[in-house]
Amino acid sequence: MTLETIINKLNGAIWALPVILLLLFASIAYCVAMRFGTLRNWKLQFDLLRSGGGSSAEGISPFETFCSVIAYRVAVGNIGGVCVAIMYGGPGAIFWMLITSLITSAIAYAENSLGQIYKVRQDGQYRGGPYNYMESGLGWKPLAVVFGLLALIAVPLFVSGAGANNIGMAFKNSLGIPPAITGIVVAVFLFLVISGGVRRIAKFSTIIVPIMTILYLAMTIIVLVANAGKIPSMFGLVLSSAFSRNAIFGGLFGSAVVYGVKRAVNSSGAGMGETPSMAAAAECPHPGEQGLINAFTVYIDVAVCLCSGFLVLITDCFNVLGVDGAYMHIGEGSSILADQAATGTAGVVWVQEAVDTVIPTIGGILVAFSLLFFAFSTTIAYYYEGESGLAYLARSKDQSTRNKMIWALRIAQPIMFFVWFNVTASTAWAVSEIALGLMIWVNGIALIFLFPKVIKVYNDYMSQLKAGKKPYFNPQKLGIKNADLWMDINKEYIEMEKIEK
Repeated sequence: MTLETIINKLNGAIWALPVILLLLFASIAYCVAMRFGTLRNWKLQFDLLRSGGGSSAEGISPFETFCSVIAYRVAVGNIGGVCVAIMYGGPGAIFWMLITSLITSAIAYAENSLGQIYKVRQDGQYRGGPYNYMESGLGWKPLAVVFGLLALIAVPLFVSGAGANNIGMAFKNSLGIPPAITGIVVAVFLFLVISGGVRRIAKFSTIIVPIMTILYLAMTIIVLVANAGKIPSMFGLVLSSAFSRNAIFGGLFGSAVVYGVKRAVNSSGAGMGETPSMAAAAECPHPGEQGLINAFTVYIDVAVCLCSGFLVLITDCFNVLGVDGAYMHIGEGSSILADQAATGTAGVVWVQEAVDTVIPTIGGILVAFSLLFFAFSTTIAYYYEGESGLAYLARSKDQSTRNKMIWALRIAQPIMFFVWFNVTASTAWAVSEIALGLMIWVNGIALIFLFPKVIKVYNDYMSQLKAGKKPYFNPQKLGIKNADLWMDINKEYIEMEKIEK
């Protein structure tokens, strides 16, 4: 049995039905308890994002955090991952990706607000993450250490593999550049950005995230307008396939649901515990505020996923593999689709060919650069998750030792990122998904047990808002222990409340 076969079998075992049910159960429970607040309060979320406070000596601004969290969410999974979902689940997988992404906005709120609740002050900046709320919120220190190790090793070194591999694939397809060359150049730029720490990462994200998102949306609109007459039939194909009513793809209902959920989770990262560390770095008066702002990023993630799906479906640049291992459909939008089917490949090349049908040659290059921005910004965010995990694990060390360990990580990640340019796409995806799947198991269980505290904090925020107050967090008032930093952050509000009483 080859190493690749072992990796793929392990990936299948981790991403079996139980982990999907775990995530969906937790997401639905949070949705219901919050009365679908992360979906109903989109105007409030937008207002918070627009009028949120600024940064401080210890924390970054809510907008910087928002862009950094989008950097986590909008990645290669939103392009190549969507193509993988269509290949194994048919066009109907797009519908289930949409539904799953919207539902998981609630669990995104939960983990990001928890990142804020249990954040600490370390080395002159705010730090936090799942390891903090597992230890301080649940008293589960062993599990916190396990997640800290996953954050340190799996995220920056292995989860980024799929992004690196797809960047190499995209530039080889559009410009003929060998992956090794692209890998060296991107790895150097990666080091230059992450060497500046959280502030440089946040500043970079606020510049690159709006540009990359607008560029991708613009390309999609151009292709849809050029194929306007096919739009109704495309929507019909997605819906009929999603509910087993399509003559060709109807038999893939189970695969459509599984791969739709799996790719939605992979693309958004909700429930994996990736984003709480960045949420914890924000300066804000109440955890509920940052939770709502970061949950709003799901809308951007959904939009980019839909763009990728629409691009390949409307131009017939997609293949679908049946459960028996034979192809049910090989796209005729590009001759390359036959080659992709022969090698069992699905990824960014499909989207490049789709855009090329309307914007020849240039389209594929634009998609390659879009993917570069998506994957690069995500890898930078992955680095920060690794740094935060390291800061937690080395919290008993002196600051000088921690800084040396952090610099070692800053060197190791670009080297490993380069390595991923030179492996097979299936291996890169499988290793990435194994790491993410392990994180969901650990973080998902913690989120279920922390359910009462999350809802208590959410209700506190909304009740203050409805009373016409500027919400602020007083953990003692809510009976939440081990969140003492907030007594210092909001001491003026708390003292004023005492005087008023």
